[in-house]
Amino acid sequence: MRKIALALLAFAMLLTLSVPAAGAAGLTTEEKFQVLKQQGIMTGFEDGSSRLHESMSREQFATVLYKLLELPHSNTTPAFADVLKTRWSFTAVQAVRNSGLMVGKGNNRFEPTAPVKVEELAVVLLKVNNVSAYPNVVFAGKVSPWAKNAVGTAISKGWIAPREDYTVNATRGVLVEAIYAVYTGWGSLLDVRSVEALNVQTVRVNLKAKAESADIGRFTLRDDLGNVVPIHLATVSADGMSVLLTTGYQLENRTHFLTVDGRSWAYTSTRSDMTKPTITAFDRVTSRIYVLTFSEPVENGTATNPSHYSFSGGLKVTSIQLSTDKRQVTLTTSNQADNVRYWLTVKNVKDLAGNVMDTRSDLSIVGSNDGTKPTIVESEFKVNADASLTVKFSEKVNRDIAVQTGRYSISGLTIVSATLDSEGRTVTLRTSAQQDKTVYSLTVSGIPDLSGNVMDTKSGLLFGGISNPVLPVKLQSIAAVNENTIEVTFDRDIKDSDIGSLVVTILKDNGANVSMTGWSKYAVRKPGTNRVVVVQFRTGSDSNPALFQPGHVYTARVTGVSSLLTQDGANELTFAGTVAANEAPYAKQVIVMNRTTIKVVFSEPVKNVNETSFALQEQGGDAVGISHDELNNTGAVVTEVTLKLAKDLTPGRVYALTFKPGITDAAGFNGWKTKNGNEDISILFTGI
Repeated sequence: MRKIALALLAFAMLLTLSVPAAGAAGLTTEEKFQVLKQQGIMTGFEDGSSRLHESMSREQFATVLYKLLELPHSNTTPAFADVLKTRWSFTAVQAVRNSGLMVGKGNNRFEPTAPVKVEELAVVLLKVNNVSAYPNVVFAGKVSPWAKNAVGTAISKGWIAPREDYTVNATRGVLVEAIYAVYTGWGSLLDVRSVEALNVQTVRVNLKAKAESADIGRFTLRDDLGNVVPIHLATVSADGMSVLLTTGYQLENRTHFLTVDGRSWAYTSTRSDMTKPTITAFDRVTSRIYVLTFSEPVENGTATNPSHYSFSGGLKVTSIQLSTDKRQVTLTTSNQADNVRYWLTVKNVKDLAGNVMDTRSDLSIVGSNDGTKPTIVESEFKVNADASLTVKFSEKVNRDIAVQTGRYSISGLTIVSATLDSEGRTVTLRTSAQQDKTVYSLTVSGIPDLSGNVMDTKSGLLFGGISNPVLPVKLQSIAAVNENTIEVTFDRDIKDSDIGSLVVTILKDNGANVSMTGWSKYAVRKPGTNRVVVVQFRTGSDSNPALFQPGHVYTARVTGVSSLLTQDGANELTFAGTVAANEAPYAKQVIVMNRTTIKVVFSEPVKNVNETSFALQEQGGDAVGISHDELNNTGAVVTEVTLKLAKDLTPGRVYALTFKPGITDAAGFNGWKTKNGNEDISILFTGI
């Protein structure tokens, strides 16, 4: 009865407010508080305010649970030394303790005035609903280990909102949202139209009727071999007509059974790989040894089959070896004639999914009797600003040997690493810490060219030590935030000037070239760190384009950052697309500061903030003028603004704040949200 009454009262409030009646989800936290208050579940303070921003005490929480669940009361001996029968919360505390919902803090104490943490709230909510914690929910944010599964479950069910820190004190507003969600968020069974596989880790459930939410507890998945496939995430589409499930890996091209609210649906999983392997490189190691590089790992039996390789001109393949990563095949030939071109045919090599390559007959080599040893170009030997050494050879050298640190020695220093550039001629050496005002001598030995000719040992390559090198910056990761925004992470702090000069070029979309003609970007530091840059894109025709699609893999290159490592593609990384939309910013909360001042909190950083974008009216009464905003800077990027009113608010009266176009996201690309459909968005609050 309590839940039915809550739902009816919520709908009644929507009909009486100037808020679109899109369902209970359209109520603000203040309005939800009023619903709970009218049901006798929560109470306000003596001044009539809800004080949603204040911390919630343990005895306040116990009282809400007692009233909401209509727990039986007990006049037994007090369970806690600090909650006696004379204390106002005694009955509620006894009830929640007897029901097992809340326990003491040790030493026979309940600590009634102590605050409740958000993670503690999550644990109690699971007890209230008799729900077991989901062990595999992935979410971000600081949380204690003992509460991690409970917090993940509460987030997935919509009882608490995602946040950066779950160890902080829960406010009364958080309690209102949680209690309201638990008892009004239960809908009817999902009305499924069909189930389809999008890829081996994504399934879409198409619905006949709109759904507001769908937690992962309503779904189970197994294949026709009986293997249980975990479901990590359930996301309702923007129109509510489908649910996207992110799962563990599904065996390819097999029948799977998805159970939705107890009913089973069968579908066939996809094949993740239908792309034929291709040869991406054909390199010479020595005069008789060559390496074929494939676009992906290949199957050992077909890759090492001698009948799949043949040279023209009578040249024979004498041995074949497949690398441990299964992407490179090393061929050794019989003796070659000098300056004779031999054509290589490669066929019937399969990848690990069974896709067979297209025959290649356009690869060739020129026979060589090269007997010239490689040498070091002394004029190009140097020490760099970051204390690395550049060693350039007269010709291409053997990569596997050139990167061996034992081939280089410096008295008084240790060679930490050796890398060979993509051309195959220049080696970069990194050493242990060098001393100022010190002359060092480098010796290089034992490095062959591609024909196997080994260099003569070279000594006496002199350089002066650099004791305060400029440290290089390494690109660490790129990740999609939403369909047109990415986060670029570096391994160390970058300068403000780097933010302005940073360039991100999207090179590939599932292997296809990407044209960025007409694109523009907005780059800003991620709050709280100097190592992460948030980059938002728009195109010439669309301010909020769907650029990074789910299921796609993108390759991006980062430039413009001082001391950024770029050798061998170190500044290029891949990232996956996402279903997350770049939602327009909106006003999410109004805080009454005093009778002539209110604060508006935005859903994300915005700019172009001006008092003309706000309109205030007493409910059922006159408009209240807004004299000015205290920011007085439309170019500033902010998360909140303080508005000064032209006249005093009347205590106890309800006011509605509505919004007008003008404010944009921090990039200035997209205007903020002022309407739900054709209805103005409004936030109600009570004057003080």
